Amino acid sequence: MANAIYQPQSTAPLYSSDDGNRVVYSDSGVVAANLATTDKLRLCKIAAGTRVDRVVIKNPDLDSGANLAVNIGFSYVDGSTLAQSTAVASAATTWQAAATTTYEIFPPLVLEKDAYLEVVPTVGGVGTGTVYGKVEGEMLGAK
Repeated sequence: MANAIYQPQSTAPLYSSDDGNRVVYSDSGVVAANLATTDKLRLCKIAAGTRVDRVVIKNPDLDSGANLAVNIGFSYVDGSTLAQSTAVASAATTWQAAATTTYEIFPPLVLEKDAYLEVVPTVGGVGTGTVYGKVEGEMLGAK
């Protein structure tokens, strides 16, 4: 059996969690009316140069039926194109009941500009409440 040879993708120094470069962004968004497919719910803002590896979302029951589905991803604050609108989840149905869901992003995604954690329904729902979002990652620094 051949041995696999480790070939690092980066020569950046490694950091420990003590005084390292781990970052956590968290905030919330209020759903004041039934979600429609034209809505965008922005849960938190993430600084440019963040390598995202985990997203946690806590939501109330936002669908009294069983239809609501959402895309969870990122959008740049300046409105420029970012092809990561479903980087976290595509057509997720977890918002049909109250839940706290952790998404591991692998490989990690580097956000080159300030961005939002954004949720866009693909199928509307019936319900209101506050949705909490947390983004975890490594701060590499803006370029």
